Amino acid sequence: MKTLGEKLKALRLTKNWSQESIAHELNISLPAYSKIERGITDISLGRLTQIAKLFNISVIELLSYGETNSLKSHKALLEEKDKEIMALQKRIIELLDSKESGKK
Repeated sequence: MKTLGEKLKALRLTKNWSQESIAHELNISLPAYSKIERGITDISLGRLTQIAKLFNISVIELLSYGETNSLKSHKALLEEKDKEIMALQKRIIELLDSKESGKK
């Protein structure tokens, strides 16, 4: 599992942003931001929210960035299971209908 700092660095690099540009956007010094990425400084929820907004993602997406069990993969799995349930419900209704037709 990646640390928060590693996730921030990976996100930053995908945008081709420098630490300096992010520090400027967050209104903090370059050394302060660098310490966040290196895991030296703990980060507040407010700062975490500010960083997520900067990357245009939710805090949950930020915290799960790069993880194999990300929010998106969980959502896709839930959607797949929902389709399976709907198909099974349809099949049950069809079986019940055919059983009722046989009684008449």
